[in-house]
Amino acid sequence: MAKLRKLVTYTDYRWEETEELTPEQLKKWKSGDETLQEEVMDEVEFELVNDKVLEDHEWPELIEEEE
Repeated sequence: MAKLRKLVTYTDYRWEETEELTPEQLKKWKSGDETLQEEVMDEVEFELVNDKVLEDHEWPELIEEEE
């Protein structure tokens, strides 16, 4: 008996955005200070705005079972 097998790789690219930043959040973000930027990241929520799935696959290989 024989069958075919192939490796399929799916990659999902997602673009996520937040609501408008407050003036205070914007000031923290623009400061370049990673600690302040982390504070902003803790305060906001990202929502999906777009995504794209890419598929790549190899040529199937023959698998033969020995009897």
